[in-house]
Order: sequence, then structure tokens, then C-alpha cells
Amino acid sequence: MNLTTTFALALAVAAVTLPAGADPARDGALAVPANRIVGAWDGTGLVQPCGSGLPFRTVRNTIVFQAGGIVVENARFPPNGVPNVQGVPGITQRSIGLGTWSYNPATGQYAMQLRFDYFVDGAYHGYGVVERTILLSNDGTQNAGPVRAVRYRPDGSIVAEECGTGSGVRIQ
Repeated sequence: MNLTTTFALALAVAAVTLPAGADPARDGALAVPANRIVGAWDGTGLVQPCGSGLPFRTVRNTIVFQAGGIVVENARFPPNGVPNVQGVPGITQRSIGLGTWSYNPATGQYAMQLRFDYFVDGAYHGYGVVERTILLSNDGTQNAGPVRAVRYRPDGSIVAEECGTGSGVRIQ
């Protein structure tokens, strides 16, 4: 290699920027497009029963996307519970959400699936599954996309199904 080629290669390498949220020196995340989502997000969802004209309700959470495809979600759901959620009598509580995410380089979109447990009056009452398709802003500080959430009884039958949109703002 001659000096001009070496210099041009060095400039090209220096010009490569890391995806927002991925800093191998700080967090070990490889500088690949998929890892642009890695970090903590302040999330907001607007959901309603799927196919209905009912008003949307707002749900809020904090979501952490980890390099490698793991996601952890903490809903802003009162720890002491809420009465009569989704038509289920009693005081409903829920666990944190745990799940996975993946990236489709052909579309530039992420897919996320999250699962958490429901308890009514202190007894296990099934689980919830949230599925999202996520698109990041060009600067990697915001995300948005459709969301579908299904609440299941312990036997797998559906209690409620909600659809809407989810969005997030990077907090870290």
C-alpha cells in the first residue's frame, strides 16, 4: 500500500460513526446498525381495544434495550395495584416485562416482544404479551411504531386485546 492509499483508508475509518447508543469502549456494544436501539428509553403508548372506536388510554414505561437482543421493561403501574383492570374484578398488579428484540437490516425496523405476569388479589392471573414494530429517528433519539398487547388467562384464553402506537425518547 502506498502512503496515499494508507491515508485515504485512515480517513475512511475515522469517518465511520458509531450508531447512537452504541459505544464499545463504554458499554461493549458493537458498532453495528442493530445496536442503535441499545440504551434506556422513556416510553408512551396509546392503546384501545383492537378494532374499536373507544378512546385511547395512555400507558407509560421505561424500557432498556440491551446489546444482543434482550429487553427489560418497567411499567408505571402502581405497585399496590389497580381495581378492575380490563373488566377483571379485583386488584390487578403486574410484574416487570422481559423479552427480546431483533433488527431487520432490509427495512431498518426493529421488532420487540415482551412478556409479563398479572396477579389479581395476590394470585397469579395470567400474562401479557406486547409486540411492537419500532423505527428509530435518524439521530437515534426517538422511536415510534405500532403496538399490539394481549392479556391472557393462565389457560391461554384471551382476556383483552389492545392495539395502538408506541413511542419513546432516549434517556440514556
